[in-house]
Amino acid sequence: MNKAYVIVPLVLAVAFLIFPFVLYSGNMIMVVTSDSMLPALKPYDMIVVKRVGIDKVSAGDIIAFDSHIEGIGIIAHRAIEIFDDHGKIGISTKGDNVEEPDGWVVHDEDLIGKVVSSVPSMGVFLIEPVRYGIVAVIVITAISLLHEVMAKPKTI
Repeated sequence: MNKAYVIVPLVLAVAFLIFPFVLYSGNMIMVVTSDSMLPALKPYDMIVVKRVGIDKVSAGDIIAFDSHIEGIGIIAHRAIEIFDDHGKIGISTKGDNVEEPDGWVVHDEDLIGKVVSSVPSMGVFLIEPVRYGIVAVIVITAISLLHEVMAKPKTI
């Protein structure tokens, strides 16, 4: 068997899993799962979120935050208004593809960070079913390569 048939898929699979985390180290990598931010962010876009304090957010920024709502969890929406909320900074948010503002206020303890970059469709490689498939390719390819190396007759 040609080793290139085994090594190339192994290298590609590892690269797809590791590349985003190496390229954007120090930031959080997330995947868009809804269409609430169309056209700015599409489902399966990979987003890079930089941790920032709430005082670094401006109206118009796309922010990621924990909604603390079961079944919804982390959301990335646009900050539409920043205001004093009983002595704390509060941020009103809204999805670009949604008619009404969100029904909650984001505070410092909810904020994860600002979306600083997005890579169209790259997130599809990071969602669980695909990621598990890539890991399976890595394992099977590594086993095949190991089997080939071990099966070679030793010459003296």
